[in-house]
Amino acid sequence: MNARFLPPSLRSDARPAGRPLDDAIPAREALAGPACCCPAKATVRVTMPPTQARPRDTDLLLCGHHYLASRAALAAAHAVVRPLPGTSEDVAAWIGVGSLARA
Repeated sequence: MNARFLPPSLRSDARPAGRPLDDAIPAREALAGPACCCPAKATVRVTMPPTQARPRDTDLLLCGHHYLASRAALAAAHAVVRPLPGTSEDVAAWIGVGSLARA
């Protein structure tokens, strides 16, 4: 049998059975990366509330420019805006969101 097609329980690189899955999934705040709107770095996480067409909350990662351009529409939609970890103080001040507490 080819080793590439062994069942996970027989592979040497298999995840131990007792290891919790949540250690492999980063926290919501750690998922910055590129923005949803363009290739720029995300600076805010916007949580859009559910609507009739969208039954669940939806998270968007926006860059500073697109957040500034969308502030009125986001406010009208009652979206919750949070700065992402790693957003510099000057960028947070420029887009008008509170800075994060620094550890």
